Amino acid sequence: MNKEYKMNKLKKNDCLKTPEWVYKSLGKIDLDPCAGLDTNIGKENWTLEDGFNGLDMMWYGFVYCNPPFSQKEEWAEKMIGHGNGILILPERGSAPWFGPLAQAAGAYWVMGKKINFVGGPSSNNLGSVLFTFGEEARRSILNSGLPGHFVEVKKWQPRL
Repeated sequence: MNKEYKMNKLKKNDCLKTPEWVYKSLGKIDLDPCAGLDTNIGKENWTLEDGFNGLDMMWYGFVYCNPPFSQKEEWAEKMIGHGNGILILPERGSAPWFGPLAQAAGAYWVMGKKINFVGGPSSNNLGSVLFTFGEEARRSILNSGLPGHFVEVKKWQPRL
């Protein structure tokens, strides 16, 4: 995938940024592989606008990923393969992608407060979930002080 292809496929709301109060509470973040312009969430921040397609690059360390929601499956697969970090997505427990992703993560944090993403006209009307990949992510969430509740996935039953 090249930069132009991915940029042309982005939708207006795909470029909304995570507010600081969310990611600052998570501790040290090594990499944000799909950062927005002028964001400094991770020690390193890759942006499509600067020619860095995080889907095509090797991830390292503890990752925080707020992907373009219209491309969530691609970014979720990359996070599953990496296995160390936090992936933020809409709270949609009945969506076809949610159950398999929850099982792959093993646990997730349901935000107890709606997030007003930076650059958007209004509040996120669905709520958000932070999927935790790896023990470092679980500890980070449990020690964050973020409002919400922690869900451990014991069993997932696929749709018929």
